[in-house]
Amino acid sequence: MDPNAQPDRLSDLPDVLLVLIMSFLSFKERAQTNFLSKRWESLYLETRDLSFKESDFLTASVYANPIRWLKARADFVGYVRRLVDRIRDQPIETFGISISYPKPYLELIESLMAFAVQKRVKSLVLDFSNLVWRTYNDVNIEKLVVKIPQSVYDLTSLESLEVCACKDFDPSKLSKLGKLRSVSFGWMELTDLPPLLETSRLESLTMKECLVHDLEKISSVHLREVAIYNCDFYFMCIFNLPRVDIFKYRGDIMSFGFDQMNTIISEVELDFGAAEKKNDVSYDSYGIEAGMICEFLNNLLDEGRRTATTLTVCPFLLKVIPRSEHPHFLRPMKTKHLVLKTKLHPKEFNGIRLLLLTCPYLETLTIDLLPPSPIAVKLS
Repeated sequence: MDPNAQPDRLSDLPDVLLVLIMSFLSFKERAQTNFLSKRWESLYLETRDLSFKESDFLTASVYANPIRWLKARADFVGYVRRLVDRIRDQPIETFGISISYPKPYLELIESLMAFAVQKRVKSLVLDFSNLVWRTYNDVNIEKLVVKIPQSVYDLTSLESLEVCACKDFDPSKLSKLGKLRSVSFGWMELTDLPPLLETSRLESLTMKECLVHDLEKISSVHLREVAIYNCDFYFMCIFNLPRVDIFKYRGDIMSFGFDQMNTIISEVELDFGAAEKKNDVSYDSYGIEAGMICEFLNNLLDEGRRTATTLTVCPFLLKVIPRSEHPHFLRPMKTKHLVLKTKLHPKEFNGIRLLLLTCPYLETLTIDLLPPSPIAVKLS
């Protein structure tokens, strides 16, 4: 034995603690523990959380090489098959599969969804989005191929569900799942959402890069957290969320109304960067957008009668709100913690000053310094 060797403290820990530690590792890191010893290989099979992410298994250099990418995907899928085949009687609480270009592996995906249903998992992630997608406009709805089976809609053990880039997804079929508390939808069309919101006991709703049809009101007496990222709404949407505690919005400036909202909202985060006109460097044409943002804030906080304890805003908001025809119409806010995401561009300074003036009860100011925007260079 080498007297200089460091003691292996992990090996002295009981199996139950090692399994708990492994549950916090990524898919790739867990897979690597198999090579440590037979004990670690058996421990991996005892974990109650299984998450298979293609992006954890494949490096950026592999994605750049088509031949290596195909081989690596085949290795990834082969590993998933072998591991699932070896898991028999132990319970599984969390299961996830994330893979792009799923068409060649539809049979495997269907078997994995059946496996999750058979194990009666509490948390399920079905993500078939593509890493190269940047916005919803990059998604070709006609080429989405994975359909959620009825057995998943009927899985009464579900407490958390994430669905991305699936075909003909119907959220209304989830409305009878009494234990479901958290849902996240991304990269697809969403229709018939109200039955889920109005009849379930959902506490958390996240929508990312979705085209939302026929949703004129997001209404729920149970929702505590709502996050909407770069979604396209066909109509004006009204929020009726009397118990909401966290509200996050990232996207274009849209026509939203706020009806019954919680009197004190712990956290509000607003990012209107999608509205920025890339070719306009003067910001002189943003008067309308600035007025809409001021109105958005006034309506959300009910002209100062509601409180956002922590308010986080983006650089675009800081640049344009002084451009409003009547910037003083921005009502005083009872915010105690203001988070400014800023690039410290000179055009943001007046917006920073204006927000500080409208937060007379401010106790904490956080400056979240972002990297500067890239400078466009014309090559002759």
